[in-house]
Amino acid sequence: MAMLENAPGLERYTPTRLDWLLVLLNARFQIEHPFRLYFKTGDDGKSICVVVSYSADIDENLVNEWIHRAKDVVLEVATSYGWDSWLEVKVDVEERKL
Repeated sequence: MAMLENAPGLERYTPTRLDWLLVLLNARFQIEHPFRLYFKTGDDGKSICVVVSYSADIDENLVNEWIHRAKDVVLEVATSYGWDSWLEVKVDVEERKL
């Protein structure tokens, strides 16, 4: 079967630095259990937000340790691209009631 030259999936797209960083981080470092941790871009064009949600029965020290690790990972990846001079890391924590 021949591929169509004008297929929507073949349209050129150049991601922003934040888009690229977000894809890398979420592909490599996402947690779904025992709590949820993922990354999103900030609205300011210069930040990545570590988003964490967890239930009240989770050890808060464990959650804080993973937040610290996640922030370190963001900065390590940003440094590898030379983007650490402008990137900010923010945290959004939400306690879920289960």
